[in-house]
Amino acid sequence: MDEIDRVILKHLRDDSRMSLQEMSRLTGISDSTLQFRLKRLRSKGIIEKFTIIANPAATGYAVTAMVLVQTATDRHDEAKQALAKIPEITEVYGILGEHDLLVKVWCKSLEELNSMINGEIRSVEGVKELLEMLVMERVKEEMPPV
Repeated sequence: MDEIDRVILKHLRDDSRMSLQEMSRLTGISDSTLQFRLKRLRSKGIIEKFTIIANPAATGYAVTAMVLVQTATDRHDEAKQALAKIPEITEVYGILGEHDLLVKVWCKSLEELNSMINGEIRSVEGVKELLEMLVMERVKEEMPPV
């Protein structure tokens, strides 16, 4: 990956719907070069997918929580896979420390969050202990820099 690839990725991060013509105008890179490089970035797995970021509150998911999960050693893999299948859980990270996983949960209300934690998450085989943290404000939320 070189500086041209980084420029392309930065523009796509800002506006994934940007046309090749617009990007060409802004960068001075020809359409055909941009098209070739985009195809190469996708084939190498550098670009995994093109997507949107929806406003959570506008889609009804106004409550966000981060949950630290401690798992049973012999059930760790099953627990993380089961948690990853829950639609309201959008991120699952394996972490070091007192807990084993960090998960991000989106819900429509505090009641739904309570039900999610006590009904679905705690019932996952291998989940031993939870530490729940309610997100009060989204200050910055984006993908890693390119």
